[in-house]
Amino acid sequence: MTDTFGRTMRDTLEGKDAKYIIERDDGFIRHASAQPLVRPFEEWDEAEKDAIKNRQGPFLDVGCGVARVGDYVKSQGMEYYGIDLSPIAVEMCHKRGHENVFVMSAENITFDAGIFKTVVLYGNNFGIMGTPDGVVKMLKQLYRVTSRDAVILAGSLDPEATHNEVHLAYHAKNRAQGLPPGKIKLRNKYQGEVDDWWYLLLCGLDLMSEIAKKAGWFIEKVFGGPQYHVGALRKS
Repeated sequence: MTDTFGRTMRDTLEGKDAKYIIERDDGFIRHASAQPLVRPFEEWDEAEKDAIKNRQGPFLDVGCGVARVGDYVKSQGMEYYGIDLSPIAVEMCHKRGHENVFVMSAENITFDAGIFKTVVLYGNNFGIMGTPDGVVKMLKQLYRVTSRDAVILAGSLDPEATHNEVHLAYHAKNRAQGLPPGKIKLRNKYQGEVDDWWYLLLCGLDLMSEIAKKAGWFIEKVFGGPQYHVGALRKS
């Protein structure tokens, strides 16, 4: 298994210019930098900064990368846990002082019941399971490991907040197949390595709300928009 995400984040932390390629299955290519994955709190998207203020720990950061969220949480004196599929990212978390970070899938969250007060799904990690059913399954597991008054901070781009004809054609193809417009098939390329294909589900607020309700959550408040938003989810 390749680990391009982990390698790009590690190389960025080591001061290298870690640029990589994101390829979609229709041939669309985007050149990306890992810098946003490691940036300090002051450089976060305003929606993410506003959403996380005054939250309570313990925190669980799903798809934590190298724990940019953890840096902020621990600076506020709160307890932080993270999970990620990237062994390199988890290793870097440990080296950076975040001991409670584990190689774990959002598909099988194995913490004890009722532990966490705040769950963070920043970037596009609300849709990290790739399908509506997969996200519902993840949210049900997060329901189990969180307190009654817990909040999930659910980040996603709205796929339909675009005028790009290439993206609009992709959405139309998805709809014709009975799929959500924001279900995308991707792979990463970095320094000669190519990841396996994987799915990501980008969710507008209507789909986010629909998925959340199926798992016992509702959107209490929305931060940001129209392109990138963070929904604060509470238990129904």
